[in-house]
Amino acid sequence: MQHDVRQVIEKTLRLVAEENLLILPAYGDDTELVDEMGFTSVSIAMLLFRVEMELGVDPFLDENVRITDIRTVGDLCRVYSDCLAAQA
Repeated sequence: MQHDVRQVIEKTLRLVAEENLLILPAYGDDTELVDEMGFTSVSIAMLLFRVEMELGVDPFLDENVRITDIRTVGDLCRVYSDCLAAQA
């Protein structure tokens, strides 16, 4: 499942970046969405919305998961993977 989550997130990162005229750098788990990739709060909201629609889960319904804790690509993958695992 982790592999599927990463694929969905990477596809969605590229799509939202393209729509916002951002050129994505080479990135990994530690790459910051705002400071290194150039995403804004609006583009992050769109990213989260699209990932939730694609994966069918909303990890932010858990009161222990806060949007402000999502700073990196790895953080994003982790919260969605954890949410899917909790539902399995």
